[in-house]
Amino acid sequence: MASSLVTNVVRGRQEPDRLLLLIHGKGADEHDLEPLIPYLDPEGRFLTVVPRAPLSFMGGWQWYETDGIPKGGPELIAGVDALDDLLDSCCAEYGFDRSQSIVAGFSQGCAMALALGLRSGDRPRPAGLLGMSGFLPEREGLSYDFGAAPPVLIQHGSADPLITADHGRRAAARLGAEGVPVVYREYAMAHQVTPESTQDAMAWLALVLTGQRPAEPVAG
Repeated sequence: MASSLVTNVVRGRQEPDRLLLLIHGKGADEHDLEPLIPYLDPEGRFLTVVPRAPLSFMGGWQWYETDGIPKGGPELIAGVDALDDLLDSCCAEYGFDRSQSIVAGFSQGCAMALALGLRSGDRPRPAGLLGMSGFLPEREGLSYDFGAAPPVLIQHGSADPLITADHGRRAAARLGAEGVPVVYREYAMAHQVTPESTQDAMAWLALVLTGQRPAEPVAG
């Protein structure tokens, strides 16, 4: 299934020592998040893989046809399976340790990233999960295992009109209650990323890459 995903592979300035899987949102494509890479990875140490979602949508692509939030959509689990396979195959192809990878996503891609990194299964967990302007999906057939979960950074805009900030807050509160090391950041922005949010993500990533597991209390 992974071979069916079109991917954009971006190398950093130095020889990469780990992989970043960066998952775009609804209506975008495999180049949409590429401008974020130098800000998330200023040292250029990642090999970044940006896959294209398989379903067409208004000139772009989507991971699933939505059934609403937080259900996601009927193709969500199949999409997570494909991304999981892609993570395996790219780590094998380029010689990286899957357990040292980072999985990040925006909007629909956030839901996919959180599902991939936190669902039940026997694959090694990524080293960290970055969820931007999304939610934790809840769908029949998708079960979570929060034991030994990787650290998670959830970011959301307080003025987001598409996926309102309460979805980000609820996801962070759920993870915190389950004992997952989570940090939640909210910004005066809409459905987007900003210099402030990318700077926070870069700082969080720097901690995770040194083996830390950042966590802060989350309001319920």
